[in-house]
Amino acid sequence: MSKKGDKWIKHTHVFETTEDPYAMKEAPAGEAICPRCKAVFKDKRWVIDEDLYEELKEVDTVPQLICPGCKKAIEQYAMGYLYISGGFWESHRGDIMKLLNNEYERARNINPLHQIININEEDGTTVIETTTDHLAQRLGRALYRAYKGDLEFRWSKGDKLVRVYWHRDK
Repeated sequence: MSKKGDKWIKHTHVFETTEDPYAMKEAPAGEAICPRCKAVFKDKRWVIDEDLYEELKEVDTVPQLICPGCKKAIEQYAMGYLYISGGFWESHRGDIMKLLNNEYERARNINPLHQIININEEDGTTVIETTTDHLAQRLGRALYRAYKGDLEFRWSKGDKLVRVYWHRDK
């Protein structure tokens, strides 16, 4: 547990095993594009480059591949979960979702494999499922920086799956 200001952030490791079966086993020899999210595979990584995507989509020799982030989203394979709850959430839902969406867009510009799979309601708690553990952590930290509250991280064994809990009463 670590202290941040007058609040405690709890870090817990839970022993579950996960591996990423969607990681690319072999990279394309050159460039490729993802027709679903419009990411470009360039220099051995996926990037967001709208101009390059528009240029490459017209080239017949450039393969169109579904990127690992989109495969996870399509098959709903989450590696991160953000649980949001409390009275403050209920009364500030619009502002909080705007903040989370902005943070999500910033994360996607850095790594297009960061994607939100689903947003669900479960017993008064909103659950955001993400394709990467890093995105769930990033969203939780942005929420905490902006609105304080209680923030808790629970990682699986090997740190490949994370559950992030944010709660704030009024």
